Amino acid sequence: MIRHQFGTEEHGFLLRVGEWRDVEKACDAGLGEIASRIAPLVALVDLAGTETAGGLMQAITAGGLGRLRLDDVRAPILHGLIGGGRTSTEAGALVKKVFDEAVAAGQGPLLVFAPLALGIVLQAITGLPDELEEPAPGEAEAAS
Repeated sequence: MIRHQFGTEEHGFLLRVGEWRDVEKACDAGLGEIASRIAPLVALVDLAGTETAGGLMQAITAGGLGRLRLDDVRAPILHGLIGGGRTSTEAGALVKKVFDEAVAAGQGPLLVFAPLALGIVLQAITGLPDELEEPAPGEAEAAS
């Protein structure tokens, strides 16, 4: 499970078998394909930044938005919240409030939430958390 800020709070996100299948159904693609559609945008935005039009233009020019669909970002977040312990009603309401309202307000939710969606998908595929935790001081020595 990964933990990440979404809205005003930090939430747990996890794709178990059921949620994984729901994401694939919503996106009409496997998780690998979904990751490949999100990753170019995340990489280019990380490289160029979202604060300038140049970063977005680089992503568009390089094809980073060409295959990306809204549900490639929305579905992993929604179903990740469910797998992370939220009920489907709670997760749906939270995604509507945070993600869907950002779409309605023209706030660029694909740019904002693509890194989170990619982290959720990659964690499901690899089993690794989005960031490996550093061992507490003394833990590394005790393990040796």
